[in-house]
Amino acid sequence: MRRALGAHRALELTCMNIKMITKTLAVGLTAVAVLAGCSTTTGPAFNIREIQMSNGQKAFRAECFGIFESGSACMTAAQKMCGSKNVALLQTSAGTMAPSDPRDVIFTCDTPAQPAPVTPPPAPQPAPAAPAPRKVVLDEKTNFAFDSAALTPTAKDVLDKLVGESQGTKFASVTVEGYTDSTGPDAYNVNLSQRRAQAVLDYLKGHGLDAANFSAKGFGKSNPIASNATSEGRAENRRVEVTLTP
Repeated sequence: MRRALGAHRALELTCMNIKMITKTLAVGLTAVAVLAGCSTTTGPAFNIREIQMSNGQKAFRAECFGIFESGSACMTAAQKMCGSKNVALLQTSAGTMAPSDPRDVIFTCDTPAQPAPVTPPPAPQPAPAAPAPRKVVLDEKTNFAFDSAALTPTAKDVLDKLVGESQGTKFASVTVEGYTDSTGPDAYNVNLSQRRAQAVLDYLKGHGLDAANFSAKGFGKSNPIASNATSEGRAENRRVEVTLTP
């Protein structure tokens, strides 16, 4: 009888000790002692406290008690403690009942490394604007003899200057257009304007102006730039236009 009472008393004391295990932090796993003769437990109990390492670093120490259902219960407790941060293990000590299961863990909670901000590539520079075509206008009064397509010395000086300024440049196109005033037959004016445009084109090509394409055309009295009702206006309309497109 005394032996039975003694065994019963020992069982009561053991179960009281299990119930008194300190739970400084319950980390999502409830420590429940299921007593069936007080022989098994279905969950761990934890003591997790803040400590200071020898180098002054603050850390946490987790001590896990009981028989674990898996080898990750203590680490799970540490992760719950750290929340969204990472568990950085500083020291572990394996339990005697499960050598691969750390029962004493010293750790810190580290902020997860943030990916480096991605710097967007610089916006591409806009393509430089194409240079505007250059236009040179030769009037009849100083550049052509009367009723003729022959170039005067003044016209040649103007064209020589144009060629000199264009050295080293190859133009996409050089277009020469001839015009007259409204006096005289249309067919005659078209022919005269064509001969004058061609004379200018031939001079430019012959003196070294470089272009991928050359063209000359006479338009007669078309496209006037002034009134044909006055002598001044008619003089302005008798002209040759040279357009150089880069």
